[in-house]
Amino acid sequence: MNLVKLICFSMLLLSVACTSKVSDNGGHAHDDITVPYTAYSGKVEVFADVQPLAVGGTSELIVHLTSLENFKPIVTPYLNLSLEVGQKGIRVKSENALKPGIFKLAIQPEYTGKGRLVFEFLLDGKNHQVSIDDVMVYDDPHEAVHWAEKDIPSSPNGISFTKEQSWKVDFKAEEIALQSFGDVFKASARVTISPLAKSVVAAKSNGFVQFTAGLLTAGKDIRKGESLLTISGKGLTENNAIVRLQEAKVEYEIAKTDYERDQRLHQQKIVSDRKLLEAKARLDKARNQWRSLQSTVNVNGERIRSSATGFIDEVYVNNGDYVTAGSPLLSIGQNSRMLITALVPSSQMLSIEHLSDASIEFNNHEIMNLSDLDGYLVSVGQSVDKSSQQIPVMMEIDHHPLLLDGGVVNVYLKTSDNKQRLLVPKSALVEMQGLYFVYIQLTPELFERRQVEIGNNDGHMFVIEKGLMAGERIVTQGAILVKLAAMSNTVDPHAGHVH
Repeated sequence: MNLVKLICFSMLLLSVACTSKVSDNGGHAHDDITVPYTAYSGKVEVFADVQPLAVGGTSELIVHLTSLENFKPIVTPYLNLSLEVGQKGIRVKSENALKPGIFKLAIQPEYTGKGRLVFEFLLDGKNHQVSIDDVMVYDDPHEAVHWAEKDIPSSPNGISFTKEQSWKVDFKAEEIALQSFGDVFKASARVTISPLAKSVVAAKSNGFVQFTAGLLTAGKDIRKGESLLTISGKGLTENNAIVRLQEAKVEYEIAKTDYERDQRLHQQKIVSDRKLLEAKARLDKARNQWRSLQSTVNVNGERIRSSATGFIDEVYVNNGDYVTAGSPLLSIGQNSRMLITALVPSSQMLSIEHLSDASIEFNNHEIMNLSDLDGYLVSVGQSVDKSSQQIPVMMEIDHHPLLLDGGVVNVYLKTSDNKQRLLVPKSALVEMQGLYFVYIQLTPELFERRQVEIGNNDGHMFVIEKGLMAGERIVTQGAILVKLAAMSNTVDPHAGHVH
C-alpha cells in the first residue's frame, strides 16, 4: 500500500512539474504582454510597447522616438504622455530617458473605452505632438490581457530587429506607393570630353617641332600659359617666325621714326592733323605686332604655350616633325563637362522619341541620375551611326572621377509616361537563388520576408509586378542586415526590448 501511495505521490509531483513547465514556456505572464503601437508624423516615428490598459491597473510603456531623416534616435529632454478617452484624460511626464530616444513611463487609466495616446516632446527647439488613435482601455486587467493577446502582430516567420539594432546601422523603412514610371532602355555608352571643354593648339608659322619643355604625352597635367614646345624656322625662307620677328622690329622702328618726324613737322604747320594721326596709327599697329611676336617668339623660334589649364588630351606631332602654319599640334582637355553617347537599336526609334531622363551606372556599380550630375539630354540622333547601325543618344554631364575619356558605361534611358507603378529601390531587394525578396515591417521591431516579382528598372528603382501592395512599409536600406538577423534568431515578438 505504501508503495502505491509513493507512486501516486510521485506521479502527482511530476504532473505539477509538467504543468508548471508548460505555464512557464507556453504563455506570457501578464506583465510580459505588451501591444506594439506605431505612429508617424512628418519626420518622426513613435513606437510604443504598451502593457494592456485597464482601469484599476498600472500599465508601463516603453517608447522609442526615431527620426525618419536618418533613422537614428531623437534626443529630447522630456516626454509627455496623455491618455485621452472622450473628453477626459490623464497626463504623465518623464524627464529621464533610459537611453537616447527611449523613455519608460507608467500610467493608471481612470476611464474605459476607446481613446488615444498623445506623445509630446521637444524637436528642433519646438514642442512636437504625435498621437495614436483607437487605443482600448478595459474595465478589468484580465480582460485587457485577453484582448491584447489578439491584437499583437505575429508571424510564424517573424524576424526580430530591434530599434537599438537599427539605430546602430544604416537602416531605413519606408511606405511604398504608386509612382509614375515609363519604359526604360538599358544601353552601352561612350564617354568623351565635351567639345566645349576641349581646345586644339595649332602652329602659327612654318618650322620644325622641338619638345623643349620635355616629353609631351596624353594625360599630362598642364597650366594655362605653360610653355609646351617650339616651332623652329631656322633655315626656312617662308613664314619663318624668327624672320617675322625681325621684320616686325624693323617695321616698328621705321614707324616710330616716321611718327617722330611728323610730330616735328606738325609743330611747324607743315604736316596736317590727319597725316599725323595716320602716322600714329601705323606706329601703334607696328608696336602691337612686334610685342605680340616677342611674347611667342625667341631666338629659337615660335614658343607654343598652353591656352588653358587642364591636361593633354592628344598629341598630333612628334619631335622633329615639320609643320606649316595652322597645323594642329595637340589638344587640351578640361575636366569640366563630359559627353555620354548611348547607342540604341533602331527598333526602339519610336520609343526613344519620348525620352525624359537617364541614369548612368559607373564601373563600381554606383548609379546616378542626370540631375545628380547637372546633366541633360542633348539630342536623339535622326540617323543611325554608320559603324554600329544604331541610333546615338547624347547627354552632357559634369565630370565625375569615375568617368574617363574614351571609357564605356551603362546608361538607363527613361521615357516619360503617366503609368502608375509600384516601385521599390534596389537596396530593398534581396536575391536568393534567382528569386527576389523584400522585408515587410509588421512593427518597427518585427519583420517578415516576402517573395516579389520584379519588372522593369532604371538601375535604382524596380517595378514590383507581384507580391506587394501600396501602403505597405518595407525595409529600403539595411535589408541584408535583417536577413542576417533572420539567420541568427527565431523571434518572440516581445524579445529585445528595454524593460
